Amino acid sequence: MGFAENMLKNLDKRQEAAKQAERKEAPLSSPEGDTTDLASKTIEAPSGAVGGASPSVGKAKDGIYEKESTDVIRMVDICQAFDKSDGSKFVLFDHFNLTISDFKGQGQFISIMGASGSGKSQLIKYIAGLTKPQSGKIFMYGKEYDDKTTVPMVFQQPSCYKWKTVLQNVELPLKLQGVDKEEREKKARAMIKLVGLEGQEDKWARYPDLSGGQRQRVALARNLVSNNQILLLDECTSALDILAKRKMQDILLDIYYSAEVDPTIINVTHSIDEAVYLSNRIIILKPNPCQIYKVIDVDFGNIRRTPDIRELPKFNEYVKQVERIMEEIGKSNK
Repeated sequence: MGFAENMLKNLDKRQEAAKQAERKEAPLSSPEGDTTDLASKTIEAPSGAVGGASPSVGKAKDGIYEKESTDVIRMVDICQAFDKSDGSKFVLFDHFNLTISDFKGQGQFISIMGASGSGKSQLIKYIAGLTKPQSGKIFMYGKEYDDKTTVPMVFQQPSCYKWKTVLQNVELPLKLQGVDKEEREKKARAMIKLVGLEGQEDKWARYPDLSGGQRQRVALARNLVSNNQILLLDECTSALDILAKRKMQDILLDIYYSAEVDPTIINVTHSIDEAVYLSNRIIILKPNPCQIYKVIDVDFGNIRRTPDIRELPKFNEYVKQVERIMEEIGKSNK
C-alpha cells in the first residue's frame, strides 16, 4: 500500500477521532514542560552517516534511528560532468554516494539543502527517474532502477493542466492506469479533500480561478493519487507567499502523519525554517563536486508537529545550527 490507499482508508477514521477529541474536556497537547523535555532529545548524525552506506543488517543504526535491512533509496558512485564553453569540464558529481535509510517503525521526511549549484535538484531528478547520471547505480528498496522507474514529484511551479478542472487534473494518473471512472473519481475527491480543496473540484486549474498555492495543492493531490510510498518535492513552496507556504507545509505534515505505512518524503528546499519544521533529517550538501557535508537529525520527541513547535527553544537551536553550517559552506567556496 502507498500514500493514497492508506489515506483513503484513514480519512473518515481521523475525522471521527478529531470530532471525539473536540468533545473531550481535557487538553490533548502535552504540558509545556514535557514538550520542551521531549524536544531536547536530539543527536547530530556524523557527516558521513548517510553517504555510501550499504544495506543494513539486523539492528543497525543510522544516526539516532534503527533502520530496516533494505534502504529506501541508495545511490552508488554517481558521476555527472558537463562541458563548459572554454572546453573544460564542470564536475557536478564524482563517485557520489547517498543512502536514505528506511527508519524502523516510522516514516522519513528528509530535507536536502545546500548552496546553489551543489546538485540538489539534479539528485531529486535522478530519484524521480526523470534523468539518468552518466554513470553509477540507483536502487529503490533494493531493486536497481530501470527505464520504467518513476517516482512522483511536485515542482517549484504548479504543474497543472490549465484546460482541465481540478478533478480532471487529480484523477488523470488513474485514468492513464485504466481505473474505471467511479473509482478514480472517488480517490481523486478524497485527495482533493485532503489537500484542502474540497468544493473546488469543478474549477479550472488556472489563474484567476485558483491561486498559486491552490494550484500547487492540485499538483500535490495528483501526485498522491498515484499511490506511491515515496513523494519528492523540489522547492514546492518557494514561489508561494508566507500564508500559502505555511498552509502547504501543514498539509504535507497531514500527509506524513496520515499514512499507516512508513512514508518517505524527500524535500529539496532553501528554507531553513521549513527544513527544521518538516524534517526528521536534514542532509546538507557542499558543491564542487557535490558531497555530503553534514547530516542533522531533527528530534522533537513523540509529539505531532504543529505551528506551535516554532516557539520551542529547540526549534531555534536547530535553525541556528543549520545557519552556521550554511555559512561554513559559503566561506569555504570563496
